[in-house]
Amino acid sequence: MKVNSPTSTTSSPLATSFDVTLKLYRISAKELSKLTGVSENHISEFRRGKGDVSTNVLSKLMDGMDTLAPGSKQHLCKLISGQSSQSLSQSLVQIIHAAEEDELLDAMGAITNRFRHLRNYSDGAVSQPLLEV
Repeated sequence: MKVNSPTSTTSSPLATSFDVTLKLYRISAKELSKLTGVSENHISEFRRGKGDVSTNVLSKLMDGMDTLAPGSKQHLCKLISGQSSQSLSQSLVQIIHAAEEDELLDAMGAITNRFRHLRNYSDGAVSQPLLEV
């Protein structure tokens, strides 16, 4: 049975959750492939939502992930099921650690804009510098 049904424009929630978990736990496709016997190409296609996996292969990948990074299998299961056992600040820290450089730059820009907006509309803070040196 195949467990991922990718479309041409979006990744499945399973593939997205798998990719986020690998990034968060810093698991490479190469080391996961070596441990599980699933090809790097197959892992890469699955995590990008370009291919599917059987339940047997998914089980191998999840067991391999947990061998390489204990807790990663449980994290993936929670993501898939939509459960969240973490606070927002913990989730933000994990997102930051998993983000690529261009994603971090976009996030920093958004945070800067939000901070400026808050400062401009707070009481008397318009003329104060963002940082005091």
